[in-house]
Amino acid sequence: MKHILLVVQNNSFPTDKRVLKEARSLKNAGYIVSIISPASEFDPEYESTFEEMNVFRYRNFESQGGIGAFFLEYANAVIKIFFLSLKVYFKKRFRIIHVANPPDFFWPMALFYKPFGVKFIFDQHDIAPEMLRANQGRAGILYRLLLFNEHLTVLCASAIITVNQSLKQRLLKRYTLSKKIFEVVYNGPNANFKSICDSSLSAQYKGKKIILFVGLMAPLDGVETLIHVAENIVRHRSDCVFILLGDGPERPRLEQMVKNKKLEKQIVFKGRVSYETVKKYLALASVCVAPDEKNEFTDHFTLVKVLEYMKAGKPFVGFRLHETCLIAGDAGCYANSLHEFIEQVEYLLDNPDSAEKYGSIGQQIIEKEYLWEHQEERLLNVYQKLLG
Repeated sequence: MKHILLVVQNNSFPTDKRVLKEARSLKNAGYIVSIISPASEFDPEYESTFEEMNVFRYRNFESQGGIGAFFLEYANAVIKIFFLSLKVYFKKRFRIIHVANPPDFFWPMALFYKPFGVKFIFDQHDIAPEMLRANQGRAGILYRLLLFNEHLTVLCASAIITVNQSLKQRLLKRYTLSKKIFEVVYNGPNANFKSICDSSLSAQYKGKKIILFVGLMAPLDGVETLIHVAENIVRHRSDCVFILLGDGPERPRLEQMVKNKKLEKQIVFKGRVSYETVKKYLALASVCVAPDEKNEFTDHFTLVKVLEYMKAGKPFVGFRLHETCLIAGDAGCYANSLHEFIEQVEYLLDNPDSAEKYGSIGQQIIEKEYLWEHQEERLLNVYQKLLG
């Protein structure tokens, strides 16, 4: 049996749902799978077995900003991951290292293992240079460093996987990739991803229209914009409650903002919750929201929350982002401004038949094209080409 090593740095395993889906697909296809990831409060064990897969974790260091802290965080990760990879390799030699980005600093591992016949897959989830520039508003030395490392990662890769067509086209324009194995593997939900009715939760919010957000709360995720949307709506609609599921560095500031506005009952933060809990809140939702504002990063980005909203048959409102429009098409209600976002949310609240129609269109799109079961074939095709 062929041994595969999956590496993820910016999330723990199995909390990272995409890496979890990839790992399960590979294991079910007959590969031996090992995973390296940081430890977290949700996944604290440094060595464990998960569904017959060996998981190796390390203590992570998260920077609080600044170039020095940035280098320390990623130097810590790269060194620890490299030594864990040696531990895995000496236990049982692997044939492929499959690295999920960000970061793009693992090309030295590709070079180290290449003489031993180990292939290197670059699985691009995010575009780190554009993410940094969107956060900072300028291109400095870190931006150039990220571009340099992305280029080296692409050069060292035996195969490249991107999560959407926008990222693929970006790489094709920037680098010469004619001889690379290249595949788009969308981060679609599983076929069994469905909303779950919970009677106690339904009773708690009886008579209320729920506007639901699910996701990370970082600077580029637009949650502050959502607070302004919510404020404008709940001030004149007593039947609405905005429920925000998720966590991130922006959450404490956003909660304080809501508290200052005395809107804690109308805008509710639930924090990080289980996947099953997300499904229960999806069953309650009248409208789902994706407040990520347009910039050079989000325009290329596939919003997983939107795919899950659609699979659950829920209408959503989002800003007019290229990749979101490309995938969702007529299933989405799009806005170009805060005012339009508010209008679209209220339109769906006031027109439940139209909301149901949008949700049905979205569900059909996902089930036809973007389910993980469809993407799994593409993933396994990459491995087939690499290993024969």
